[in-house]
This record gives sequence, structure tokens and C-alpha cells, in this order.
Amino acid sequence: MQLNRKLTNVLKGRTIQSESGDAASLTVTFDDQSTLKLKVADQAAMAVGGKVKAVHESGDRFQVDLEGGPSVQVRLADPGSSVSLRDRNGAVEYLG
Repeated sequence: MQLNRKLTNVLKGRTIQSESGDAASLTVTFDDQSTLKLKVADQAAMAVGGKVKAVHESGDRFQVDLEGGPSVQVRLADPGSSVSLRDRNGAVEYLG
């Protein structure tokens, strides 16, 4: 799976503070209060407390590698328009 350099550069080092979601979406809040929202094809979860090492994306597959821990993989509902990251003030940091 290809490294998503842009999203890796933005998220690397952030720690997952909380996550919530259902069968169609996953919302991850980081320690800096930024929020990653994913439109997913299947219910998914992220490891709370994990620190982001890298992000990979290929077609409908999206993977977050965590430092010293497992990788978390989800299937995106609509590749190319299923990922958004906003800072604590709601400003866009990444769309894809």
C-alpha cells in the first residue's frame, strides 16, 4: 500500500485520544483536538492511545501505522473523498 506522504506529514506523532463511529463513518480525535473523519464501507475502530507513525492509502484501503503497535486498516466508502482532517478550530488540514 502506498504511503500517503501529505497526510503522514500532518498526522505523524499525534496521539489518538478518542474514537467513535458506526457502519458508515469513523471519527478520530487526537491529543491536539484535531479531528479525522472517515467515510467507511464497514464499521471500524482505531486504537485509543496509539501514536501515529504513518498513513497509507490505496484505492478503498486506508491504513494507519501506530508507533510500537499494530496497524489499523479500514475500507473507505468513496476513495478520493472519504477523508477529512480539521484542526481544533475547524480549519481544513487535509481533504482526500
